[in-house]
Amino acid sequence: MTLSTKSHFQGSKFMINRRLALGMIAAITTIDASRVAFAKEKHHLNGKDLLGDRIKKNGKHKIHTTGKNVDVFAEVNNGKVTAVTAAGMQVKKVKSRQKLAETTPGITLASMRLAQADVYYYGYWVYDDLTDTYIWFPVDYVIVDSSWIEYTA
Repeated sequence: MTLSTKSHFQGSKFMINRRLALGMIAAITTIDASRVAFAKEKHHLNGKDLLGDRIKKNGKHKIHTTGKNVDVFAEVNNGKVTAVTAAGMQVKKVKSRQKLAETTPGITLASMRLAQADVYYYGYWVYDDLTDTYIWFPVDYVIVDSSWIEYTA
């Protein structure tokens, strides 16, 4: 093997390693970027506070606007929220024993927290490809039936 042939093989070996390294960097960057693109924003809102006194009035009431400027409506019938809707977004009913939406600031006694261990909170999960919005209501604001699914973080 001559010196020029040996030099040619070493150069191509270096070229393959450089291409492999650049390819791996491109793949990792693509995977990392896609993970960022699929990360959803989660918002937990207090439905009782959003609805306010309108719980006493039957009809469809605007309670929120999502990040995509979509209006969210609560449908009220006889003092109960019967549905939540948002144009172009999906909605599911969820329940949780954990209080995920804070109420108006106030004092919560430890004994009150213990007494509420068996209490469920009911929420409407309004979502699309970018956002997850949960609007939580106390049990006396909704009709409880078997259609509520367990919330998982």
